[in-house]
Amino acid sequence: MRTRRDMLRSALAAVPAALTGCMLPDLQEVRRTRLISQSSGPFSGAPLLVAGRRAAALSEYKQRFLVSGATFRFPAKPAFGMAWTSEAQRGYESIKHDTRLGYAVKNLSTGAYLAECQADRVLIGASMPKPAVSAVLLESRQGRLTHEEFQHIVNACDLSINASWRAMLSRFSDSDERAFEQKYSLPDVPIRANGQSPRFYAEFFERLVNYKFDYGCEMLIESCRRNQFGRGRWYLPAEITYIGGKTGTDGPYKHEGLFFDYRGTRYAIVMYSDGHFGRHENFWRVGAVFGGLFREYIA
Repeated sequence: MRTRRDMLRSALAAVPAALTGCMLPDLQEVRRTRLISQSSGPFSGAPLLVAGRRAAALSEYKQRFLVSGATFRFPAKPAFGMAWTSEAQRGYESIKHDTRLGYAVKNLSTGAYLAECQADRVLIGASMPKPAVSAVLLESRQGRLTHEEFQHIVNACDLSINASWRAMLSRFSDSDERAFEQKYSLPDVPIRANGQSPRFYAEFFERLVNYKFDYGCEMLIESCRRNQFGRGRWYLPAEITYIGGKTGTDGPYKHEGLFFDYRGTRYAIVMYSDGHFGRHENFWRVGAVFGGLFREYIA
């Protein structure tokens, strides 16, 4: 019997890696797979445990990534702190229930969802899968990558270079992807076939910033912090620190995910959209969604 994952993979298999001119398949629901909160399960977020895992990740970062000679090219990008006006609020109110939009707002310190809308719908991910693809490659190699492979991660995450994405995809299998999702209790989406959902990336960011992946966490966090695209930062206040994320833009799609610290707590906002919701002259909508969700559910 074919599983829902098999059907999703078949539907998305024809999408080329460069994603040029592709059409969005029908939205489909995916099952949740043993999703856990930070306060329970084998990845408990107790401060001492997180500190210990972070220390191990920093050591790995120095001994593998830095020693490899691979380098970041850009500085971290801050929140822009643009004024939240009554016009921006009206814009947010007019679009937050748009059927083309899916989002998730998650407290990464507690594991609690603060808001979600169509969070389990699978969309073509455009460039959003690149950090997850990097994490699967690191897992499959137990963190032992070549200089070239470490640089592919940097290229794919900070400047979204498709050639580096394809190079990484060629270095691991579908079974590696499945093992990665199962090990870390992530939602069952076809990463290699470019299937994504808002919940997947909210959960991915939670594992990442709490150092729950066994390999490459510090490098991936730094890669995400140096992403050069995106409009979700526009209306987030300048006091926000340690901000990172990824964007995905192609054809009718505009996706973005951010993780950040705000007054001592770490959060994620993830937005996926289709139908040119946030493209071309409508780019302002992306900033309005992030700014509005932040003010309604976090601030």
